Amino acid sequence: MKRTPVHSAGLASSFPPYPVAVTAAGLVFLSGIRAGSSEGVPGKFDDIPVSGRAKKQGFSLADHDEGFVTAEAWSVHEKLEKILNAAGSTNDQLLRMHIWQRDKRFFPCHEAIRMVWQPAPAPSSGLGVGRISGRFGSWIGVDGIAVGSGEASLFTKRKVVAGVDNVKLPSAAHYSQLVQSGPLAFTAGHIAIKTAEPGKPLVNSFDDIPLEGRFLATGRSHPDSRDGPIAAQAWYVLNELRSTLSSNGLSLDDVIHATVFLSDLRDFATFHRVHHHFFRENPPSLCVTGFNEVGHRGCRIEIELTALKADKQTPRAAIGWPIASPFLGSAATGAGPLIFYSGMLGLGENGELVFGADALPREAQAVVRPLEERESMRGLAAQCWAALNLLRVTAKSAGSRLEDLVKTTVYIADEEDLNVYEAVRASFLSDAALPAFECVVIHGPGPVRGAHVQIEAIGVRD
Repeated sequence: MKRTPVHSAGLASSFPPYPVAVTAAGLVFLSGIRAGSSEGVPGKFDDIPVSGRAKKQGFSLADHDEGFVTAEAWSVHEKLEKILNAAGSTNDQLLRMHIWQRDKRFFPCHEAIRMVWQPAPAPSSGLGVGRISGRFGSWIGVDGIAVGSGEASLFTKRKVVAGVDNVKLPSAAHYSQLVQSGPLAFTAGHIAIKTAEPGKPLVNSFDDIPLEGRFLATGRSHPDSRDGPIAAQAWYVLNELRSTLSSNGLSLDDVIHATVFLSDLRDFATFHRVHHHFFRENPPSLCVTGFNEVGHRGCRIEIELTALKADKQTPRAAIGWPIASPFLGSAATGAGPLIFYSGMLGLGENGELVFGADALPREAQAVVRPLEERESMRGLAAQCWAALNLLRVTAKSAGSRLEDLVKTTVYIADEEDLNVYEAVRASFLSDAALPAFECVVIHGPGPVRGAHVQIEAIGVRD
């Protein structure tokens, strides 16, 4: 499968030497986009066109913070449009967006700008992060997937199935709930807010959901006060996602990949029980991370799904784990020419995290040992090698290679950790074959404490 990197679009990559985008199978996979440039970061309302100044009050201090964030949001969307155009796409063909924010208090500023640039917005997930990584990053970063142009593709022009004005479950912000491109469907990140009810209440206990969702309840206040909030929110979100998918004739059995954002990694085990309840058969590939802020107003979880209406041209294929399964789900799921990988962690053959070169094969030790002197946390370099190796072995099982990756998102706890990751990556994949790339700095790179890096990836195959 041909993949084509986009290296210019008149813009410098936020993560050199990675391209700003990669096109493959008629889709565009975007690297992380940041606001600034070598000339600096825009800092006030007057740095952007009048159409983006709706929140301007005209008083220097009142406009200080909002002006900075608004100008940066405008710059990000302007860059996004230029890169999409260079890759043969446009804003109205976005299938998914991630919006990383250093401080979600200023989310309304971004929302106002997004409404200018995207009257019919993509499904999106908006998360609070520890830091905006990459060159030119300050307050906001975005990445995404879009429909491209040119070659005849299985993945056709975007169709909005459930938009912002979805009656059954109104959007919590300016985003579409569900879009489709051929057999692929992409949902927004869903959160446990009852947006169709007065006051838009938060789901926060077993009492807030129907009896059918209370299968983990014990009836005792102490355990239910601990497990209840995440169990109830996870059930509510997955139940709403099931309803959203049904609006396009899809079901949870059609889900091929799930990305889960937690606010507290201690909730992972309870979430996993709810996940198992909904995906007993055909479990999708899965990536779970711990973010600094998820959703809003006490949300503990946000979930976005990718689904496939499989047929002869785009069959579904589950790729098994080459190690002991670390959680419910396949190591990867094939969707015709595409492969959606589970989050790859630094695991050994027993499915447990590794914490040093001694736990790795001899071939890895020469790479990892020198880097252990530079790592911020014990086991970082070893986990980077183990995660990349797990990705390589899984790709081979799927009939693909690391050179066929079109998008990788690397989750780490400190931006400096990216230097260690890149040193290890260079031993696996040359600069000439790099995918689109995003790096997200959060408190929980993996689903459990001690996981220092996780790689979420999409690849292609013939």
